[in-house]
Amino acid sequence: MDIQVEQKNNIKVNWLWLGGIALAIAIVGWLISQPTAQASLPAENAWIGKVRQGDLTISVAGFGQLKSRTPRLISAASEATVEEIMLRPGAEVTPSSVIMKLKDANLSQSLKDAKRALQQAKDQYLQSDINQQREMLSHQASLEILKSELESAELEVSAQAGLVEDGAVSKLDYQRTVLEHRQLKRRIDIEQRRIAQLKTLHQANLQLANSDIEAAEEAYQLIQHRVDQLTVRAGITGVVQQLHVELGQSVPLGAQLALVGSTKDLYAQLQIPQAYAEQIKLKQSVQVNTRADLITGTVSRINPMVQNGNIEVEVALPAVLPDSARPELNIEGTIHISTLEDALYIDKPIGAKAFSTATLYRIEPNTQQAHAIEVHYGAQTAQYIQLLSGAQPQQRFILSDMASYRDEPVVYLSK
Repeated sequence: MDIQVEQKNNIKVNWLWLGGIALAIAIVGWLISQPTAQASLPAENAWIGKVRQGDLTISVAGFGQLKSRTPRLISAASEATVEEIMLRPGAEVTPSSVIMKLKDANLSQSLKDAKRALQQAKDQYLQSDINQQREMLSHQASLEILKSELESAELEVSAQAGLVEDGAVSKLDYQRTVLEHRQLKRRIDIEQRRIAQLKTLHQANLQLANSDIEAAEEAYQLIQHRVDQLTVRAGITGVVQQLHVELGQSVPLGAQLALVGSTKDLYAQLQIPQAYAEQIKLKQSVQVNTRADLITGTVSRINPMVQNGNIEVEVALPAVLPDSARPELNIEGTIHISTLEDALYIDKPIGAKAFSTATLYRIEPNTQQAHAIEVHYGAQTAQYIQLLSGAQPQQRFILSDMASYRDEPVVYLSK
């Protein structure tokens, strides 16, 4: 009897040992199958995207402003003080619209002096003309007297010529009469030449006097133009873009006063990230959003110089634009690069770059495990990036920044 009890006790002990060992093995296996804390990612912190398939429009988005191709920069024509400001930036203007008025007391006095000098030059011309006419009349009167005397002398010579032969008139008297006749002819010739020279001289004097008038007129008009410019007008149809002065400010000659942009010839100036520079080509279609209207244009110029990580792209716009389009208006632009047909693509992961290779964590179906997979990116848009290899439609990937998990082949999404 004692032997049987001892055998039963030994059997119970063996079964207990076997059960403990099996339980220990199960626990160790479960622990081994669980991910480490380092490879665990809270599911609520994960950004997960699904692979899509379809036509992918490759476009580049940027921001910028509408610009005028024919802006007018208005500068001060003289030293002056801003007396009154009528229009400020944003105001619509016509060529005759008054933007501001300036005041220059010295210029006003200069205008009076120039006007007085012009009148004096005109008076001098008139006085010179009157004096010359008087002088010319005097010489013409003398010439007429000489001509009259010549006619009398000719009659006397003719009469005495017949009487000399009869002895009624002495030869000496006749010769004196002939001599007087010749002298009168010479005096008339001299007087005629003197009158001709006087005409030339008078004409030259009047030309000089007229030159003085023209010089005075030019000086007067120049000052008058500067006075007119104290009333600052837009000069073109458009919008006041900038105002560089304030009321009461003193401005030197040549100082910038205002900038007016024409509304008839506008273009879009976009700032595009440098990463997209190689994809942008001339004549690509662009959609410009003014927040009130959509305008379709084309890329007309690409500035390769990089500033603050962006390049500058100019977009030509249609001649007829909606009312919302005006210079300096903030806009958004989308440049259409191409359309990829039946492409695989996904929301752009953190740090993804076009046409590069990267590692993404693919979430296995019906599990919380994500395995590291190498994918090859293609073209990208502002929101999506093309997948050339390493992915299939409907597969899910973790798109969050996984830099801290780069050495982990598997990541567990914890709840």
